[in-house]
Amino acid sequence: MAAVSSIWLAPHRPLFLAAGLWALVALVWWHWGGSMGLSTPVLGTSGLWHGHEMLFGLGSAAVGGYFLTASMSWRGADPLSGRPLMALVALWLLGRVALLAEGLWPGLPLWLLQPAALGYFLLLGALLAREAVAARRWPKLGFAAGIFAFGLAETLYLRAAVTEAMPDSATMVRVGWMFFAIKISIIGGRMVPAFTLNWLRQAGLTVADPAPRPALGWAALGLLWSALALTFAGEETVSALALIAAGILQGIRLAGWRGRDARGNLLLLLLHATFGWLAAGLVLVGLARLGLLPLAEMDALHALTMGAMSGMILSLAARAAAPRDGGPLRARPTMVAAFALIWSAALLRLAAPLAPSADVVTLAAALWCLGWLSFLAGYLPTVLGPVARPVFSGPRAQTQLVRIEIR
Repeated sequence: MAAVSSIWLAPHRPLFLAAGLWALVALVWWHWGGSMGLSTPVLGTSGLWHGHEMLFGLGSAAVGGYFLTASMSWRGADPLSGRPLMALVALWLLGRVALLAEGLWPGLPLWLLQPAALGYFLLLGALLAREAVAARRWPKLGFAAGIFAFGLAETLYLRAAVTEAMPDSATMVRVGWMFFAIKISIIGGRMVPAFTLNWLRQAGLTVADPAPRPALGWAALGLLWSALALTFAGEETVSALALIAAGILQGIRLAGWRGRDARGNLLLLLLHATFGWLAAGLVLVGLARLGLLPLAEMDALHALTMGAMSGMILSLAARAAAPRDGGPLRARPTMVAAFALIWSAALLRLAAPLAPSADVVTLAAALWCLGWLSFLAGYLPTVLGPVARPVFSGPRAQTQLVRIEIR
């Protein structure tokens, strides 16, 4: 019993686990539920329920697991644990139950549905704000504000899907994935060069350090925020151009981070590849929005959701689950298999419009499910016992330590 209760010692344990389980269960239910005798959930349409649960179900659990775990470095405190963590997970589960209830038995009043879905974001944002205030790290309040904004986006998504009110549901799908694009740009933009620098120093490579290029990062972030605002304003062409420009800048940033020298560290190489999905996905979505690709924007979005968002979740969880033996963190084989399967599913899903066949989409769905099963096989045994610290990074180089935290 004591071993099982250790799952509640740190936020990343239950929340990453919840994300992996829901990535599997929600997709199986949505894609194969009808053939299994289950009603397919809908939120206006079955596609909107699927999109909602990937962004605000799978994605929100992973966001909470990462930010709450990373926030312990703000003041050197113990991570959120025990009953407060149980309450947060219970609110996340309440949101899933509420959306399933609406999906299976449409007609639930919006005033009942929205609070059930919003509770998780309100508590998560409040917890992050508390940590920022306790640490007197006032800029960190921006992360709490981002969580509150994400919760607001969910309420607008639900309103659009259930009542067909403005902003429309297609706009809110875009808002959801752009939230993750912005977060990956911020988190990955600090993690990738910093982890790479530590690795190069541990490996004794003395050539030029990775270039963080903060000016490029701010420019790319500004373009993403501009694209978001332009999307709300209905400026399709200009928003698409902003996305393409942001993707190009992200690619230039990535090129300066010495990914070619990360071959000896698979976890690091996969983190570089995740950021590559972000850069490529932004360009693909922008081109698709302009009608310059033989696939619709909603198809191109899978590069950002299945590629970048899933890759970031896997990258963080794989680091948390890596064996700790005093050396560099190593990827577990099950985690490597999860990356390979999920990213293969993403490529197939992107190619599906080029070869219209239900079999292609079904194969992509099957690979996705196998990937998350592999993730669960590797991650589940690591959520028991004492919590290894630091959670997302291993030993740092002894010369000129590099401090890595979210800012």
